[in-house]
Amino acid sequence: MLTIDLPLIVAQLITFLIGLCLLWLIAYKPLTAMFQARIDKIHGDLKAADDARQDMEAKKKDYDAQMAKLSDQTQELLRQAAREGANMREEIIVTAREQGEALIKRAEDIITQEKAKAIKELRQEVLDISLRVTEKVVGQMADPALQRRMVDKVFVELEAKKQA
Repeated sequence: MLTIDLPLIVAQLITFLIGLCLLWLIAYKPLTAMFQARIDKIHGDLKAADDARQDMEAKKKDYDAQMAKLSDQTQELLRQAAREGANMREEIIVTAREQGEALIKRAEDIITQEKAKAIKELRQEVLDISLRVTEKVVGQMADPALQRRMVDKVFVELEAKKQA
């Protein structure tokens, strides 16, 4: 049957308490310290991950802001390039017109000079021909200078009629 042996129970209780104290000193404190260190490391890793996430979000916001700024700058540069291109086109057109007008003016001046030269040469030829004809018809006149003055007078009268 079952008997209760009090000295055995006390001895087992004392042995259990000594074993418990030894276990406490040898295993429990180091395990607790190890678990606490693990908990602290996990908390540190979580805080580092959260800090890294916040840092990444801040950098992403900065990156997005820089990209928006670069986009605005790019658009402004494109608008400025378009304006400069239009201005250059206008300057080129104006320069081309001015050069064209200058060429036309020069050509007109050359034509006017050539016309005046041709008229002068034609007048001289007509004068020479008319002097020869006059000499043939009238015979030799004594004063060719008088003949030239007469022909010049006729030409001046013709020019005056033409302009009137």
